[in-house]
Amino acid sequence: MRLTMTFLLALVLGQPAHAGCVVDIDISFREGAPRDQFVITNDSSADSIISIGLDLTASAGGLVFDTAEGGAGVEAFQPFRRESGDAGLAAMPLVADGSTALALQFMKFGPGKSYIFSIDVDDRLTQSDMGQIRVSDQEIDGALAIIGLRGTDGSVTTRQIAFSNANTAQIETPCP
Repeated sequence: MRLTMTFLLALVLGQPAHAGCVVDIDISFREGAPRDQFVITNDSSADSIISIGLDLTASAGGLVFDTAEGGAGVEAFQPFRRESGDAGLAAMPLVADGSTALALQFMKFGPGKSYIFSIDVDDRLTQSDMGQIRVSDQEIDGALAIIGLRGTDGSVTTRQIAFSNANTAQIETPCP
C-alpha cells in the first residue's frame, strides 16, 4: 500500500517515482529516567543512512545534552551510550556537556535497520512543564535532525526535518 501511495504522490507532483523507491526514516525521542532515548529507524526502500545530526538549538525548551556532572544540565547526567540496533557507528561521538549538537557517522545503516542510543537531555526553561530534568512533548518541538543518505547509485543527499511536539522527526518521500 505504501509503495502505491508513493507512486501516486509522485504522479500527482509530476516527479519520477523511481520504481517505488521511498525515503522513510523515523527518529523518536523518549523521555526516561535516568536516560533519555533516541530511536532511529530506516524503513527506506533503498537508501542507506550515512550520518545523522541532531541540533537542539531551535527547540522550544532550549534543550541541551547533559553529559557531565556539575555542568549545564540539572541533577543527573548521562553520557552518550549505544543501547541497541543493527546499524554500525564509524566512531563514538563526542558530546560536550551543555552542547546543543550531536553528530553520528554510520558505517552501515541500510533499509530495515535501526539504532537506539541514550543520553541525558534537559530543558533550560525557567517555567518547565515537568522541571528541567525531564523533557515534555512540546519542549523538543523545533529541534532538527539532519540526515545524510547514500543512494544505491552512490549519490549522497541531505535531508533536514524538524521534531514535532509528538517527539518525532519523520520523513517519507519518493527517492530523489
